[in-house]
Amino acid sequence: MASSPHRIGLILIDHGSPSPVWNKSHEDLLPKVEEELERRGLASMFYAVRWCHMEFVQPSVAETMNKLEAEGVSRVIATPVFISVSSHSERDLPNILNIRFHPDQDSEMVRYTGHVPVTLCTPLDHQYGLLPKVIAQQAVDMMADGRDPTRTAAVVLSHGDGCEHFWQHLHRAINDLVIERTGIKSCEGLYVQTLRSPAAQRRLRDYCREAMAGVDTLLVLTAFNGLPSGVVGCPTLFLSNPLMVSALVDCAVHACQVSTGRKEVPELQGEEKKVDEMAGLRGSVVAALEGPKTVGANNKTVGA
Repeated sequence: MASSPHRIGLILIDHGSPSPVWNKSHEDLLPKVEEELERRGLASMFYAVRWCHMEFVQPSVAETMNKLEAEGVSRVIATPVFISVSSHSERDLPNILNIRFHPDQDSEMVRYTGHVPVTLCTPLDHQYGLLPKVIAQQAVDMMADGRDPTRTAAVVLSHGDGCEHFWQHLHRAINDLVIERTGIKSCEGLYVQTLRSPAAQRRLRDYCREAMAGVDTLLVLTAFNGLPSGVVGCPTLFLSNPLMVSALVDCAVHACQVSTGRKEVPELQGEEKKVDEMAGLRGSVVAALEGPKTVGANNKTVGA
């Protein structure tokens, strides 16, 4: 089928898991995303909204892309349902979407080889301030039972995946906001990789036992869905927070508007904006050091 110039597809990509329960907890976000688009009056922006998985389970990214191409989609906005920058966001997803070649490619991840252009969005940690707010709310919810904050500590579990330098900054922001919102004694981050691993589960339990020294309660907060048996944490699924749905829709809508020329690239936010402003300041300093300038013929600025 020939593509329509305004037939845009949106795919939401999660990691995928051997666990059907884990997969369903993510797939349940699809109708919520569609409802949020409808609530904003933007349902017609996307011809189709589909969920797919990077690995372990179907539908795969390549299968979903091939189906959308057969339906005549002209462009796809690919939104990762991934918490942070990792090898998946920087290597695997661009590889399987065929928008980048990286020699370290997982042979089990099938590459899309069709002709539909793809705009790949950023992981959720680029939604400024999102993750600290979501995880701090977990802590607030768990403190609602009347726990003594002076006798309570917290640990925030995250994957890590070799990108610890990103998570160091993120954990700092999360830990500070958790303490600010709850008044608890302390909050620390712990990299656990995948909790499917028995070794990771043992390490988490050992950490929890040690962290209980000096406190009555340890809040186990997570930057993903699910905890191993024997560890009691926040009962609210991480992805069920309305802020997560709103962030996914924000990212998809902005990417669609920019990639189709309906909106200019948005201004930088947060630390990136500060860096951008400093670059402008350095330019002003350099201009001042270069000395006076005069305006010559045809209003062109020339050096003294």
